[in-house]
Amino acid sequence: MNECIRIVSDIILSAGRERSVRRQHPWLLSGAVAREPGAAETGAWVRVVSSSGEVLGHGHYSPRSSIRVRLLAFGKEDPGEALLETRLDAAVNRRRNHRLLAGTNGLRLVNAESDGLPGLVVDQMGDVVVVKFLTAGMHARAERIARRLEAVTGAPHGYRRRDDTSARREGIPPDEGALWGSPPAEAAIDERGRRYAVDFMHGQKTGFYLDQRDSRDLVEGLAEGRRTLDAFSYTGGFAVAAGRGGAASLVLVDSSKAALKTALSNLAENAVECPIDVRRTDAFEALRAASAAGERFDLIVLDPPPLARSRRSVQAASRAYKDMLLHAFRCAAPSAFVLAFSCSHHIDPDLFQKIVFGAALDAERGVRWLRTLGAPPDHPFSIHHPEGRYLHGCLLEMESHAEAIP
Repeated sequence: MNECIRIVSDIILSAGRERSVRRQHPWLLSGAVAREPGAAETGAWVRVVSSSGEVLGHGHYSPRSSIRVRLLAFGKEDPGEALLETRLDAAVNRRRNHRLLAGTNGLRLVNAESDGLPGLVVDQMGDVVVVKFLTAGMHARAERIARRLEAVTGAPHGYRRRDDTSARREGIPPDEGALWGSPPAEAAIDERGRRYAVDFMHGQKTGFYLDQRDSRDLVEGLAEGRRTLDAFSYTGGFAVAAGRGGAASLVLVDSSKAALKTALSNLAENAVECPIDVRRTDAFEALRAASAAGERFDLIVLDPPPLARSRRSVQAASRAYKDMLLHAFRCAAPSAFVLAFSCSHHIDPDLFQKIVFGAALDAERGVRWLRTLGAPPDHPFSIHHPEGRYLHGCLLEMESHAEAIP
């Protein structure tokens, strides 16, 4: 693929629409643009200029997207395209030297806007680096980015993962395949002693939920002797953690036959020997059925897929989250722990807390919020881009019988 030719064109803002750029938000929305270059290539490096002629920043041009420019630099100075390599090196090296990220070879190496590289997501899964080019600008520079990642990571294999939603939004081809090396069909990661097989070519996200690493550590520490329910279990990330932590029994629920097959393989690889019950069904339905049947669990993990993909779906998503929590609380034994998550950035922390509290009231259960949970340090979010904080979670403790209100 040809690299994008660097011709600097100007994006002129409407009067009074400079505020977000001055605050260094990396997204310039189409509604703020008064004039844009007709001849600029998709993905071109452009200059953002105020209505009075002041140069405010530089970034990648996406003429088909509602986010017209992803800004990589602010101020009048043009740092040039070498900024790309500088940011890649910095992002990877930060992860390598971070004490809180020790003990795993599964890491988010580049987290898009949070690392000053909007539109680029890079995960390392053992020997394989998996890359998503989510914007026209990053797509246009894919070969260059791949060369740099191969050099800075030293990983033997690189793989480009397609993202159909971004491709449609940006007007770019949904390419996928090897970037370098000869990627195997499956990767293997070791996460602080937990071993997982990762289908990075076809699995959800880039094959594994690296953003739940710290919460898996927490589950492993809580699980001893507990009857554990892992709803939305996918390939068994939390189930493996609970099993290694000494869970009395495990129930895994997921609708995907392939994911559950991998989960069972991962449990065997980690020598988990407690009783295991696999239920291939919709997790919401499974929670309702377990509640109706009077099943009880001492540790419940609720990690659903994103339910609010837009602002319009927040109300429906809130109802779904509340229903999930309501039935989970009814299944929770006295003094049980419940971990609940939302990975929809449209569900903000305050709303998530209200949903949790509302479900507890409807279930007529006493619940303590012990800890707020979120993504680990390889998934940071920038103060200039709060939308990057998408994962909200909590550790809850159910009231014991002795504490119940008569």
